Amino acid sequence: MNKLFDLKRFKEYASLEITYQKQLVYYGLAAIVSFIIISLFFIRAINENAISEGDLFGLFIFTYIILAATVVNRSFLPFRSTKKLISFLTFPVSQFEKFLFEYLSTVVVGVFLVPFLILFAYMVEGEIHQIINPNIGYTGLDFITDVIEKSMRANSEDKMQVKKLLGIMICLIPWSIANVIFTGNSLFKKLPLIKSIIFSGIYIAFHVFLAFLIFGKMGAQEYITDDYKLFFFSSRSAAVVFMIGYILLANAVFVYSSYLKLKEKEI
Repeated sequence: MNKLFDLKRFKEYASLEITYQKQLVYYGLAAIVSFIIISLFFIRAINENAISEGDLFGLFIFTYIILAATVVNRSFLPFRSTKKLISFLTFPVSQFEKFLFEYLSTVVVGVFLVPFLILFAYMVEGEIHQIINPNIGYTGLDFITDVIEKSMRANSEDKMQVKKLLGIMICLIPWSIANVIFTGNSLFKKLPLIKSIIFSGIYIAFHVFLAFLIFGKMGAQEYITDDYKLFFFSSRSAAVVFMIGYILLANAVFVYSSYLKLKEKEI
């Protein structure tokens, strides 16, 4: 195919894929929402005291990690079967369009839509359970907004700027891990999720070490002083901006590598 991307053709391809997977999507959504509602209802029912905001936030993060990883792990499923791979590669759309659909339907859905699905199920359960038992302590989305408000409190404009940048960096972490799993699925044929999780652990450990080195050992927590003559960051904000830029570059390399792997399969 000569043309890399055609919007009309991509829409038709996406529509066909969504229609083909429609039943699975419906069953999946129903199963996820039902499981969250039933589990949360059971947790509230067996606890005499209301669930604290900290526990709710922990449950949200845990559920988010599990569901997002499951969704992203569905990327490049045809790579795990020779027959499906042949059909996938010979389908009359460009490889870039196939790659784009894979990315949107797994990484984007897993990282950005799954949290809303979890919160929807949480609010449905809370509203229903509150009617049955008004003492469950349901407070809507306060457990998230309170965490955001507390984390963004600062005594100075400089610290506020740093916290905003750190917030952006933290928000990039789920997307980064999803990209690692996505790339792992394009590279590993057997046990891609397990291998990708191991690689994600190494990836996170490296970046934690890098952040510790920059913000701790190399003095980026303060402005440059005579003690850090060789350090090239002028402020904490500059250090965080560097980390954000580095994370974006690393993710671009990962995603492009998975696209090259798809092109390699075509050859």
